[in-house]
Amino acid sequence: MLQAFPLFSFVIVSAFCSSVDQWMPILEELPKDLNDTINSENHDLDYNQLVLSFVVFRHGDRTPDQQELDKYPSGQFNDSIFYPYGKKALTNKGKERAFLVGEYLRDRYNDSISQLYLPDEISVRTTDYARTKMTALVVLASMYPPQAAQKWNPELNWQPIPYDTMEWSNDDLLHFSNCPRYDELKNSVYEVPALSNAISSYENLFEVLSVKTGTNIETPENVFFLDNLFQTLNNTGVTLPRWADDLMPKIKEMTKIEYLSLFYNKDLIRLSGGVLMAEIVEAIDAAIAGNEKQVKLRLYSGHENNVAALLAAARVFTPHQPKYGSTVSLELRKNVTTGKHGIMIVYAAEAGGPGVVLPIEGCGGNSICDYEMFLTLIRDVLLSRSDYMKQCFTPL
Repeated sequence: MLQAFPLFSFVIVSAFCSSVDQWMPILEELPKDLNDTINSENHDLDYNQLVLSFVVFRHGDRTPDQQELDKYPSGQFNDSIFYPYGKKALTNKGKERAFLVGEYLRDRYNDSISQLYLPDEISVRTTDYARTKMTALVVLASMYPPQAAQKWNPELNWQPIPYDTMEWSNDDLLHFSNCPRYDELKNSVYEVPALSNAISSYENLFEVLSVKTGTNIETPENVFFLDNLFQTLNNTGVTLPRWADDLMPKIKEMTKIEYLSLFYNKDLIRLSGGVLMAEIVEAIDAAIAGNEKQVKLRLYSGHENNVAALLAAARVFTPHQPKYGSTVSLELRKNVTTGKHGIMIVYAAEAGGPGVVLPIEGCGGNSICDYEMFLTLIRDVLLSRSDYMKQCFTPL
């Protein structure tokens, strides 16, 4: 699964000299840049019909949360700069981006779902965050402007559409905050020789960031939180200091290393995406067996780690932080000639698309992977919800 990807080797400022060249041979195991692995859809679709779709998307642009602000105490930000949204909240730009996600989904699945909102056609689940709930509401408003039969207010081109939210402690989509074992496993990956050598080559970056921010920056996760902070400050119109702009290429390199760590092995992939993938497989098996009483489109409004987790579980992930409004679809398709079923993964890296097909590793580069082959490839990352709860609280 792991391939080579080149990290940048240029110097950001004279005080920061990278030793990337010293460990580049070791990092030949690391994945390529995302664009090197994306293929466009091909003519396989001419003979396949869509049966079921499972879609995970990231919320829109947001304001910082306190955990991120704590990584930059010297910034001394006044909470008033986040008005009127508050902290960790969806911004107006984020709502615009969510609307684009809804337009993309309506266009892609227009032949699968009705123009009318019909509850037996679609289900929606969010994490217990205001920004993912609000993103879901905007996405649905974009997908389902009320038709005549559902128009309830002539002056309002909107209708209420429900979503479900799991309790925080039981939500597998929140593995990054409610699963201690996941954190322990991820932190242990920092000690893998290839990663340890890569991370140690950034010691100067850690030192510079610690001085500039006024707090200890010691791990890829710390740098990733800073990266998120700078993105969210931009979202609120805050101008970043010159030093942050100068160091940004190196910060982005560290974010890529953090995303490699998050899904480095099957144990991490199982805890981050195994429950969702198991539920997807259960629904697909039921559909193939003839159960037509299930929704055709399942939406999950979550976070960048959820988009990445499904990509990783489906064997198509290359380390990167999915952008605001990015969308991954796992689609069950049926060959109209042979009657065989297959899986296709479509990734819209930008809110609103375009969506491109990611060939599943182990399926010969085909855009659609035979379902039985797909099951063989991903079976060892499947996880029941009960086992998730047990494993999350089992120490290493």
